[in-house]
Amino acid sequence: MQPTFLPWLGYFRMIASVDAFVFLDSVQFERRSWQSRNRIKLQDKIHFLSLSCQKAPQKTPLTQIKLSPETKWRTKLLKTLHHGYAKARNFKKYHALIERELHRHDHLVALNLSLIGAFCEDLGIKTPLFRSSELDIAGAKRENLLLELCLHFGADSYLSPEGSKNYLDTPYSKDLFAKNSIEICYFDFEHPSYHQQGSGFIPYLSAVDYLLNGGTGL
Repeated sequence: MQPTFLPWLGYFRMIASVDAFVFLDSVQFERRSWQSRNRIKLQDKIHFLSLSCQKAPQKTPLTQIKLSPETKWRTKLLKTLHHGYAKARNFKKYHALIERELHRHDHLVALNLSLIGAFCEDLGIKTPLFRSSELDIAGAKRENLLLELCLHFGADSYLSPEGSKNYLDTPYSKDLFAKNSIEICYFDFEHPSYHQQGSGFIPYLSAVDYLLNGGTGL
């Protein structure tokens, strides 16, 4: 999976469900994607919490994307968190964590991985984490890249998000993985309900909503 900003709970359940998890940090950066933003609850509505990244050529890989050095957007992001969650049980802990990491990192991937790692620790997830950019795999794309990653780790099965079915659930991909004795499985996650600030329950938010509101495990 790509290293996204403050991922949703299903992302962490997927990490917890496998023997090795690889961050696809060598793929192309996409503006206005989950790579640099995610959803929180603000005034009982969905609100996007976004990072500001420096401009870069269209095909720039994630590993080379830098965060904007300006402080204004960082201040705004932290204030938004405060407005949405100041009364939440774990507000001080996670507001301080995000503030610290925002000022520690100048690269998008470094920030995302640092926050994901911290959340994994708090959720009790001990799965080994790897970065595709640090593995000896180059040139392959889509299903061929996934196959190369599986072969690198000697995997006999690959757990895929539902969104990848459009290119994995094809005769070519099925045959490719079958020839290498690798089973393709699809991730199925039933989103839990939990206590949220305000009225009503909004699912599929960033996992920070769960943690801020007192969530402790998956």
